[in-house]
Amino acid sequence: MKFRAAVLNRIGEPLSIETLEMDALQPHDVLVRVKAAGLCHTDLEVMQGSLAYPTPIVLGHEGAGVVEDVGASVTRVKRGDRVVLSWNPHCGHCFYCERGLPILCEPFKQTEPKGHLLDGASRMTRDGEKVHHFFTTSAFGECTIVTESSAIPVPAEVPFDRACIIGCGVMTGIGAVVRKARAAAGSNVAVIGCGAVGLNAVQGARLVNAGRIIAVDRSPE
Repeated sequence: MKFRAAVLNRIGEPLSIETLEMDALQPHDVLVRVKAAGLCHTDLEVMQGSLAYPTPIVLGHEGAGVVEDVGASVTRVKRGDRVVLSWNPHCGHCFYCERGLPILCEPFKQTEPKGHLLDGASRMTRDGEKVHHFFTTSAFGECTIVTESSAIPVPAEVPFDRACIIGCGVMTGIGAVVRKARAAAGSNVAVIGCGAVGLNAVQGARLVNAGRIIAVDRSPE
């Protein structure tokens, strides 16, 4: 199938809206029609060259949309489901996955830096040339193919333009408080920097019923 996407062809140049070809679904693939995508500083780092990835590449790792089709072996989602895209798919059976550390999934760590999905391949081409995936999500397109564990169902009540940032900014900020700092109820929490991640750290502190939350930022806004 053909679809349009914002492609980074060369470092330091603007993204180019181009028509690409999407390959057929593999057994554990999910085809998502993207409804909203956030722009993260990590995308900008790739564009500027401070974070190295192969080109051409479709950026975007904060995405949300509707499942349009699924591979033969997919069981977690179905057509019509509203989903958030997770940039950390995991195999579920490697050394780290079996120990509850999917962020260190071995296949993910081996294939993602090469601009591939979990199986080590790309699903996107342009005139027969391979186009790379970014963070296994590539949300800057009309549609994208992700591994099944990257498609996370969300309630219909969550608007797409809110749901999309769950994929990075929200889980980074809340995860810092809940998973890493492990702030307890009644504890005092100081958040330095009140951008997207910082504001979600504030939300994380509220979720754990912190006693006092102090937000610090040099910008008056």
